[in-house]
Amino acid sequence: MAKYQVMSNVQKYSAPLSSCRWQRRPRQLEFALVLAGIAAGCTVFPQRAIANGTTSANTRFEPSEVRIVAEADKPTVESNTDNIDGADNIDNADDANEVAPDETEEGTARSPEAETLQQAEALASQAKATTRTAATATQWDVVVAQWIEAIALLQSVPPESPARIMAQRQLRGYLQQLQDAQRRAEQSSSSLSAASLGSDLFDAQIAGYLSYVETVGTPDVLIVGSSRALQGIDPHELQQSLAAQGYPDLKVYNFSINGATAQVIEFVIGSLLPEPLPSIVLWGDGSRAFNEGRRDRTWENLFASPGYPAAQTAVSIASSDMTIRDMAIQPNPTARRVTATSALAEIPDNLDALGFSAVRDRFDPQTYYRQVSKVEGRYDSAYTGFALNGAQAEALGRLAANMQSKRVQLTFVNLPLSGSYLDEFRLYYEQQFQRFLQTQGSQYKFAVVDLLTQWKTQPGFFADPSHINQDGARAIAQQLAQQPALINALRSIRTPVPPSISPLAEPSAPSPLEQLRLEQLPPTQTEPAQGAPVRRPPPPIPPPPSKLLN
Repeated sequence: MAKYQVMSNVQKYSAPLSSCRWQRRPRQLEFALVLAGIAAGCTVFPQRAIANGTTSANTRFEPSEVRIVAEADKPTVESNTDNIDGADNIDNADDANEVAPDETEEGTARSPEAETLQQAEALASQAKATTRTAATATQWDVVVAQWIEAIALLQSVPPESPARIMAQRQLRGYLQQLQDAQRRAEQSSSSLSAASLGSDLFDAQIAGYLSYVETVGTPDVLIVGSSRALQGIDPHELQQSLAAQGYPDLKVYNFSINGATAQVIEFVIGSLLPEPLPSIVLWGDGSRAFNEGRRDRTWENLFASPGYPAAQTAVSIASSDMTIRDMAIQPNPTARRVTATSALAEIPDNLDALGFSAVRDRFDPQTYYRQVSKVEGRYDSAYTGFALNGAQAEALGRLAANMQSKRVQLTFVNLPLSGSYLDEFRLYYEQQFQRFLQTQGSQYKFAVVDLLTQWKTQPGFFADPSHINQDGARAIAQQLAQQPALINALRSIRTPVPPSISPLAEPSAPSPLEQLRLEQLPPTQTEPAQGAPVRRPPPPIPPPPSKLLN
């Protein structure tokens, strides 16, 4: 009879570790556990007996005792081991290393890797059993820890082992289960928002931002905008590129929301975010955020949400030291209950710790329009009743004046659109918007970086006709780090560090990642031009749309 069994209640299991020969690979397993923990945002400490190389044939693990503990101000996962026969068996650990491989009832020798796979399956069964009853953040933390250990076991199978392929294929399913459990652990945490702001992504972004501020501090540079900025300006790359310009240790955060218009951005910066505000605000978007003739569903949902009046009430207390966070976004004392069947919040799976959503898709017009019907500009609802005078323009004026009074540098980035999207009809109205930006920027003293047409022949930087992918987001961040408007704003808040002594300064030659990205581009594509001018002269007035409609 096999010496490894899973008990019927899926609560405890035991296995002779000598048969698995874990003692001979303690560092390999420990390293795999640590890597798996890093992937889930925590540190995993392998079983103490394994880490110390003191396991014995009678050592038994209790996966139900996995718990989250705090050490050095970050969560870790620790698994307890109990030696049943006492300290005497520890002295015989070296002898246990010489035990022959375990045998089945038929007498066939079982490989150490087969035992590892069995133990991973046992942990997976334990995690699935815990999942069925988990409802609180603490219980979901246990599920996450169990999946991490199961993943670490599979990853410990060496590349030369015949069981490697089986382990890697099983690993894919475990990683999906881990991701689901981690999302439920986050969603079941004490809600940072006492009242919703009208969308899951909006709620997730304010919760993430407040967590960032409490943990790291107010960012120096804040990126705002719609989904075009959410996936179109990479805060990680912007931090690194600015470090190369002599500004190490800058904090950059992306607080963008799908469908955000000028009215929504004014609310976020003027009424929602706690003070002090970031010193620099980069607003990435386009004409959609200002078209008065287009229905503003995001603003309608926000205005009708329970979080909007709560925020307005907090702002109206002019003489009070209370902030939005103190009043409208107080931590909810009642922890949310999230079960395995609860609907998950509709937020991007790839929303990271800096609020950025990296999209890998590459837009290829030839294949894209075989799957999606191409919509000509005259039928595009984004340009319906195109008008730039109204509530959106007024919100821009109020926001710019507010930023100026608080000595916050505002820069608007007119993000690129693909050439297949910018047909003659759309381009006509986009040129109107370009002139609108120049006029508003001069009137309200904010900078404009116009990148609208720079990638008309480079679809590889886009995920779809109007949204940038992760390669484009990285390139945009590199461009912005060289813009005079941003550099001048940074000089007003801190002194640059000479590149020779800057700890994060990079060489002028392309980095390996940059070189790889360029090699992956189609032959017809080239690197986007760096250092685009801050202001461009008004474009020539195109023919009226009446001709286009004929």
